[in-house]
Amino acid sequence: MKNVTHLVLLCLIATVLMAGCLETEKAVPATVNQATLDKLGWTQSGEILMDNMTQDVAGVEIKINTAMVTYHDENLMAEIINQLDEMLGAYGSSTDESGEGLFTSQFITFRVALPGGISIPESMLSSIIDSQMQSMTQENNIQSFQEVSQEKVTLNSGSTVTAKSYEGYIETGDEGIVSIKVRSVLATWNGDGATTIVIGIIPVDDLVMSLPTDLRSSGTLTIDINKEQEYQNILTLIKNVE
Repeated sequence: MKNVTHLVLLCLIATVLMAGCLETEKAVPATVNQATLDKLGWTQSGEILMDNMTQDVAGVEIKINTAMVTYHDENLMAEIINQLDEMLGAYGSSTDESGEGLFTSQFITFRVALPGGISIPESMLSSIIDSQMQSMTQENNIQSFQEVSQEKVTLNSGSTVTAKSYEGYIETGDEGIVSIKVRSVLATWNGDGATTIVIGIIPVDDLVMSLPTDLRSSGTLTIDINKEQEYQNILTLIKNVE
């Protein structure tokens, strides 16, 4: 991974040096318009995170600026809480209304600005992303994670990008969620002197949860998930990234 990244940066630096420009513009956050968020029932999570780093490549220091925005499915969270309350009500218990600790769909956007407004070549970007996806599976203990499909998505700008889908399982022996089958949907594109990377993470099966031990009852609760709707939501979010 490091060797691939180093090679990419060397190629990019050579291009910039020939152009005689090493200035890096501010990374403009990749955001979804509010009308789309309201229609789907999604909201932004936290603040926009702006960051920068300096990388030494072949004796030349380059500055890379980034911006990250995270969204989550508020409607799905509310539905999960409602279903849990209905089922736990029979045991005289209820969920935390904040939904803290519960899983819901997420959508994350990254915008990367490199020196001179150059963009990462698609072939090189694909290799880097594949490596990052493998790292993500290890860090989150996702089992049997692999690419399952690709779909063409037309952005509002008129350009077409490929959305790749990966699926796997998150399993835990802790109280709470026992097993979650998840799908990660990833798309990348270049434009306006920056590279945009978007990642959607959704459940693609009903959530199976163990009953809390303080209820003195064994068994599980199953939360119904409209997985096709969640997937279509992600595609709509991708289309409306600005």
